[in-house]
Amino acid sequence: MPTPERDAPALKWPTRATRRRACEALCAHIAAGYSIDSFPGADRTAIRYYAEQFPEDFPPEKLEEAMRLGLLEWEKIGKEGAKGELAKFNASAWTFTMKNRAGWWDRPEADTRINPGAPADAKRIEKFKPRSSEEIALGVLALLTAKDMPTDGNGSQDAD
Repeated sequence: MPTPERDAPALKWPTRATRRRACEALCAHIAAGYSIDSFPGADRTAIRYYAEQFPEDFPPEKLEEAMRLGLLEWEKIGKEGAKGELAKFNASAWTFTMKNRAGWWDRPEADTRINPGAPADAKRIEKFKPRSSEEIALGVLALLTAKDMPTDGNGSQDAD
């Protein structure tokens, strides 16, 4: 007869203390401006597993704060570069980085000509409002958890 100890997958971080240290390392990595995918301690799937199974050791608010700090690092680079404080600053590379990291995008010229007084344009205006760091962090978390979701929608995060 199989025993739960033998059949359970080995945990990379089996104790609360090791999980909390891993979370601290992950948060420091993200806050420094690096992506979750480049974290040397574990891959995205393992991090997602631990965040779902051990939310007390991988608190979502701590991960969100780290993502905001990481975005701040990139915004500081852009601000310093725009002021001319960074030698050899590559604005194009930075722009592409921000588009990929923070969901920035270029507006088509036709969409920028909105009449704010027209009721039909109210919904279009809402689309162009800048997103807050919290919205960006929550979006990143949603993407992180959605990447490994089954295509039929029957993942552990389904509300129904």
